[in-house]
Amino acid sequence: MKKKIVIILILITLIQILTRVYFCFQKEYFHMDEMYSYGLMNYDKLNIADNSDFLNTWHNKEYFEDYLEVNKDELYDLNPVYENQKNDVHPPLYYLLLRIASSFNVDNFSKWSGLILNILIFAISNIFIYLIAKIIFKNPIYALLTCLINGFSLIALNSSLYIRMYELCNLNILIITYLHLKIYDKEKLKIPYEILITIFLILGGLTHYYYFIYVFILAIIYIGKCIKEKRFRNLVLYLAGTIIAAGAYLLIFPYAISHILFGYRGVGTNVDILNNLGGYIWILNKEIFNYLLPVALIIVIISCLKKNKKKMNLNKKIYLLLIPILVYLIVVILKAPYVEARYIMPIYSVIIISSIYLTKTYLKKAWDNKSTLFITTLLFLLIIYSPMMTRTKLEYTYTKYNNIAKNIEEKNLPIIYVFNTGKNRFLDDLYLFTLVDSSIILDYNKLQEDVLKNQQEDFILICNEGVDEERIKGILESKEITYMQKMNACNIYEVK
Repeated sequence: MKKKIVIILILITLIQILTRVYFCFQKEYFHMDEMYSYGLMNYDKLNIADNSDFLNTWHNKEYFEDYLEVNKDELYDLNPVYENQKNDVHPPLYYLLLRIASSFNVDNFSKWSGLILNILIFAISNIFIYLIAKIIFKNPIYALLTCLINGFSLIALNSSLYIRMYELCNLNILIITYLHLKIYDKEKLKIPYEILITIFLILGGLTHYYYFIYVFILAIIYIGKCIKEKRFRNLVLYLAGTIIAAGAYLLIFPYAISHILFGYRGVGTNVDILNNLGGYIWILNKEIFNYLLPVALIIVIISCLKKNKKKMNLNKKIYLLLIPILVYLIVVILKAPYVEARYIMPIYSVIIISSIYLTKTYLKKAWDNKSTLFITTLLFLLIIYSPMMTRTKLEYTYTKYNNIAKNIEEKNLPIIYVFNTGKNRFLDDLYLFTLVDSSIILDYNKLQEDVLKNQQEDFILICNEGVDEERIKGILESKEITYMQKMNACNIYEVK
C-alpha cells in the first residue's frame, strides 16, 4: 500500500510539474519585483536607476542586461546577495538560491533560472503537503487528494510563475507546521526534532519576515500546551531552541530589526483596513476557489440538509493550522501595503489543507465515509477545473500584454523612454530595454526636447505614468504616432 501511495504521489507531482513547465513557456513578461529579484542578487546597486549615467544617455542592451544577469567576472562574488538585502527590506536566503540558479546561465538572462527554482521548491512542498494532510485527515487518500487540489489551484500555479520568494516561504511554512504537528503530542520532545525546528526557524526567517507571524502563533500554541500539561522538560528544550535560533538569526542578518521595526514595509505601515479586508476576501475567493467559494458553501450546506447529523469531530491538530492562518490574515489585512495575492502565497497550502479538511469534516456529519469522499472530491475537482471552463488566465504569465516583448524585439527600433522620476516604475519595463540595440531614458522634469524632435529614424516611445502625453505628442506633431500597448505603468507607441 505504501509503495502505491508513493507512486501515485510521484505521478501527481510529475503532472503538476509538467503543467507548470507549460505555463512557464506562456510567461512573456515580468512584474517589476521579478526584475528586482534578479537585480538584488547580482547588481552592485539596489536599482539600475541609481546609476549616474542612467538618465539622458544612450545605452546599448548590454547596459540593462548587466542588471539581470550574472557575468563571468561576478560568478564568485556573492556580496550583492547580502549587501542589497541589507539596504532593502527583505532577508537574503531566496536571493542566494536565485543567484546559485542563475550561475548555471552565465552572461545570459533567462526566466528559467527563477522558474525552475520555484518548480523544484514546489515539488518538495508537495511532500510536506502529503505528510501534513495525512496527520490531519488520518487517511492517505485524502492526503493525496489534497496534494492534487493544492497543486492545480490558481494561487499555486501563480506562485510558481512569480519569480519571488513566496514559493520558498510557503515551503518553509509547511515544514515548520509539519515539525510542530510531529512534536505536539510527544510526551518527550526529541532532540533531533528540536534541532530541525531551530534550523527552519532560521531559514524561514531568512526568507520572508511574514513567516514570523505564523511561527509566533505556532510557538504560543505549543508553549501553552507544555505549560498546561506540565511538560516542563519539553518547554525548556523548545525555548532553548528558539532562543538559539533567534541569536543565530540576528548574527547572520541583524538588519532584520531595522527592516521590521523601522522600514517602510515594517510595523509602522498604515493602510485602509476596510479596503484590505474586502480585497483579501476577494483574493481568497478568486485565487483558491476560482470565485466559487459562495457556491461551494451553498452546495455543502444543502447537501447536509434533512440528514441525520452527527457531532462534528475535529482533529485538535487542525488548530495548529487554523489559528496561525487566522492571525496571519489579520496582520496582513492590518499591515500589508498592497492588496495582492503575493501576501497570501506564503500560507496558500495550509489554507487549502484546512479548507478541504473542514469541508470533509462538515460533510461527515451527514454522510458516510464513501459519500463524504465522493462529494469532497467532486466539489474541489470542480473548483480546480473551472478555470478551464471560464478560460481564466494566470496573472503572472502576463499574456494581457499581447506579446509586446516579442513585437519590440522583432522591430528592434530604438527606445525613447520619457521618465517621470517621481513615478519610478522603470523596472516594470526594464525587460524591453534588453531586447533592442539602443535606448535612452529622458528625464521628464528636465526634458531634452531636441532628442525627440531630431530623431531621424523610427523609434519606440514609452511614456511612464505622471507624464503629460499630450505635451510629448505636441513635440512630435510632425511624426506619425501609433499606439501599441498599455502597460502597468506606461503607454507604448511606435513613432515614424
